[in-house]
Amino acid sequence: MERIELRTQARTTHGKQVKRLRAEGWIPAVVYGADTSARSVQVHERSLFKTLKQAGSTTLINLFVEDEPEPHVVLAREIQRNPINGQLVHVDFYQVRLTETVKTMPRLEFVGESPLVKSGSAVMIYGMTEIEVECLPTDLINSIPVDVSVLEGMDDNILVGDLTVPSGVTITADPGDVVASVVPVRVLVEEEVEAEGVEELEAEAEAEDQATAEA
Repeated sequence: MERIELRTQARTTHGKQVKRLRAEGWIPAVVYGADTSARSVQVHERSLFKTLKQAGSTTLINLFVEDEPEPHVVLAREIQRNPINGQLVHVDFYQVRLTETVKTMPRLEFVGESPLVKSGSAVMIYGMTEIEVECLPTDLINSIPVDVSVLEGMDDNILVGDLTVPSGVTITADPGDVVASVVPVRVLVEEEVEAEGVEELEAEAEAEDQATAEA
């Protein structure tokens, strides 16, 4: 797979001055990891947004610093965003060794449709939407397909051990963990009603306690 390239500049701005940096359209970042000391860099926001959209945290990036001829082969690790507007705030790039394994979290790509869900007699329950894998950087994958059409009975489920990944990729999660299952619509409705009842009782008890305290 052809690697995505990202151009960065060495950064000397730190602390409170970083706010001005962001206002000028630059995002502070750090490059660290194997065979390199931690380096502060800055990336143009538009370029970084485009790169992360393509690479996420599971695709190798050729990261260039200033005019260095050779890139740092990295993975985007800590991607920090503003919790209010979702704008990028800071990114850590981890430099890898191509001969050593790394761990990433590819997404689970659910395909197909359970006959029970299609008939309206059941609903799909997802136990996870991504999963940790370990492999060499050159064997990284972005997603793992999960065919939910095999869920034909109410007792059926898909476990981690049922997932298929390419050679060289190892799933580190417990093989017995549930990835997806189906639940009868009736059972789900009963659980929701029961949960609502518990909440109402808790609210009534809290109101009684408050009234007693005020008396």
